Amino acid sequence: MSPPLHRNIRDGVVTLTLDVPEKRNALSMELRERLLVTLRQDEGDAAVKAIILTGANGIFCSGGDIMLFGQGGEREWRRRLTILHEAIRLLIAGRKPVVAAVSGPAFGAGLSLAMTADYVIADRSARFSTSFARVGLFPDMGLLWTLPQRTSPALTRQLIMDARVIDVETAQRLGMVDDIVEKEDLLEAAHRTALKASSLAPLTIAATKKALAAGLDAVLAQEMETQMRLFVSDDHKEARAAFLGKRQPVFKGR
Repeated sequence: MSPPLHRNIRDGVVTLTLDVPEKRNALSMELRERLLVTLRQDEGDAAVKAIILTGANGIFCSGGDIMLFGQGGEREWRRRLTILHEAIRLLIAGRKPVVAAVSGPAFGAGLSLAMTADYVIADRSARFSTSFARVGLFPDMGLLWTLPQRTSPALTRQLIMDARVIDVETAQRLGMVDDIVEKEDLLEAAHRTALKASSLAPLTIAATKKALAAGLDAVLAQEMETQMRLFVSDDHKEARAAFLGKRQPVFKGR
């Protein structure tokens, strides 16, 4: 089996490519673990000046791996979420500029991952959705911190409560996407943006990212506790059953 995460470096810019084709690049357990290990290494590597996040096969990330949600107990659920929290802290508050290169869907946790980036570049196939309310879960990976930073609290509330899918032009208008490019130009455009960011004073970039991350830990702490409650809710169990049965869920608010 091929690894779920590929790492390539050029001109001091590391490109991390999510590649779990059978799950549309969903955040499988192996992918979470590899992403964290790689980000830790790159954070401490002086040769790495910037990071690009992208997905293979025209798909950024379809979200969390719903097959994981029904497995294990609270201790295991906390471990899985802790891995993601450590990874996004490195992306949001780490020393390196981060660029998300988005093609195709960025749904749920995939949207959360894209929103951790300092720059979001997307091609015309990109689509975005919070989608957490569709599976009976709490917005995770810091989305309740990152999305208001790019849009507004009011718009964040709307996007989470209606879980609609929005196209790339709408996402740019709302502030979620910085630049739109053609599909064949996506990675080169992301590379140019990363190079430009990495040419600036690294201490300034690092200090700015750390300062702007104020308040993130409080959001992640609330997220952890709320998500633990929702994992065992009847609504989330219904969402999993509906997903496996390829039907619409019927939620009862418990």
